[in-house]
Amino acid sequence: MVKLYTKKKWLEFQSEMSESHGYYVQQVFTEVDSVVYHVMKFQSSSSSKPRVLMHDKQRDYISCSCTKFDFEGIPCRHMLAFFRINQVFHLPDTYILKRWTRDVKIGAIYALGEQNYINDPDPERCLMSRHSRLSYKASILIDDASLTNEGTTFLDEQFDSIYNKIQEMNISRTCNDRSQKKKSVDEGLGIIDPSSVRTKGCGKRLKSSKEKSTSNSRLCRGCGHRGVSHDKRNCLTLQQGGSTEDTNHNIVDDMYEPDLTSIAGSNNMHW
Repeated sequence: MVKLYTKKKWLEFQSEMSESHGYYVQQVFTEVDSVVYHVMKFQSSSSSKPRVLMHDKQRDYISCSCTKFDFEGIPCRHMLAFFRINQVFHLPDTYILKRWTRDVKIGAIYALGEQNYINDPDPERCLMSRHSRLSYKASILIDDASLTNEGTTFLDEQFDSIYNKIQEMNISRTCNDRSQKKKSVDEGLGIIDPSSVRTKGCGKRLKSSKEKSTSNSRLCRGCGHRGVSHDKRNCLTLQQGGSTEDTNHNIVDDMYEPDLTSIAGSNNMHW
């Protein structure tokens, strides 16, 4: 077993083998297809519970209630005690798991012309399986083709042709993945612009008093100018441009000419 197991598993197996010498096996009852044994320590107390070994006669397989073999992959001390008492000097292959052996890295053997796929949900393990299968088949072809010049030339040409086809397949797959991704995005819910929100300080500009007075002034339809309380009825330009222009002009002058007599009279009265 030291040549078969890895170093770590050999140390574990050696420890279990050493502990197995402190146990004895006692047959409890026998059935048609199986036999039940109790495995106890030599110095165990009466209150300690024994381990139960079940020997399946049809399969020629034993199992222990401690389940060490199921979890750690090496026979437990109770199973080794059973083998010792029954004079089993070579451990059966059923109890040797390949993942704990030294040749675990050799890998599986794949036959040419057969497709050995592993239905594994883990994509990384599935990739490793495909890579291992192709590497094994390619190595066989290289070994056989390298024996002759004709085989080497033929395989070299085939490798170039296969490489070009695989590149085309990868490019086509990449384009299809992009188109599918774009289609799925387009079929999704459309994103519309958010509703506009008035921010603080974006109201109308405050007008000055001059602008307010100009906006409130009326437009005269006679002269075209704007003014407060100014319209066609009291427009001075229209009044001055009629047949009574001079008369109106005098009236307007009289309206705006100060009364000097009244001013003088008021001054005399003041003094």
